Amino acid sequence: MAKHRHLIDTTKLDRDWVEGEVFSLCDKIRIQSDFEPAMKGRSLYCLFYEPSFLTRTSFEQAAGLMDGQAFHTEDASQFFPVHAPNYIDNIINILASLHINLVVLRSGDSGVVERAASAEAMPVVNGGSPDDHPTQALADLYTIHHELGGVDGKTIAVVGRLEHRNVSALLKGLAMFNDIKLMLVPFSGQVPEEVISHCVENGVTVQEHRDIDSLSEADAIYLNGPRTVAHAQLLRSRGSGHLKIDDEFMSRLKDDCIVMDPMQRSGDFSIETQDSRLAFYRQAENALFVRMAVIRHVLG
Repeated sequence: MAKHRHLIDTTKLDRDWVEGEVFSLCDKIRIQSDFEPAMKGRSLYCLFYEPSFLTRTSFEQAAGLMDGQAFHTEDASQFFPVHAPNYIDNIINILASLHINLVVLRSGDSGVVERAASAEAMPVVNGGSPDDHPTQALADLYTIHHELGGVDGKTIAVVGRLEHRNVSALLKGLAMFNDIKLMLVPFSGQVPEEVISHCVENGVTVQEHRDIDSLSEADAIYLNGPRTVAHAQLLRSRGSGHLKIDDEFMSRLKDDCIVMDPMQRSGDFSIETQDSRLAFYRQAENALFVRMAVIRHVLG
């Protein structure tokens, strides 16, 4: 049986597995032009109760590249009773009866992903829960690892909307590594206190900054945009939430600093330059490699 039958909680991952298995497998996938048909005759179902573009598409492409099939619903509340977690195990068992081999589940309701895994009908991967997103954390950590030669000792700045699962998942993942300095530059919201506590307990130095000039200290900058275009406009009307990434901004950064963004843009940050340190699309590609590696692992 795979070490992780389910992938539910970023805090349950250990560094040896992340670096020794996931990252090393991603490195191998990266240089292969002909991917192993590890999913031949198998299928995954993206059971999403909230919309997704990058997560769902990368999982579906990962399955296809490995000769598997992918199915999805992106508005599952129209078909399944998501707001009653007592029924999610029934849904998972129905999908198992249809010979689905893996479910990627996204829900904004607490406890739904955990309840789905407890059915033990098939492997369940958390595709986004209220305060976690393990495969996004792995993709972001792998990007830092690949671009900067490792994660230990790095200064990571998180800029923008802090009350978001992508941010919480990244911070939980960074807590696996040594000598991490975390700079929080909020445009809106705060990281949940339990996530900050987890980081501090694991030796992460956490500082909050209001001055964009402080980003000159960062090895990696993680942009996380507002919820919607309207949210971005509201923040700007209050004198917050606007960051122009232009030649002047990039000139303040370290020569090897990378700028990351896990989401498609919605008018949140102005990108007005071309610079090799902007790692957005490499980060998206890394998410594909990570999800291929995760699928291969949980399916054994």
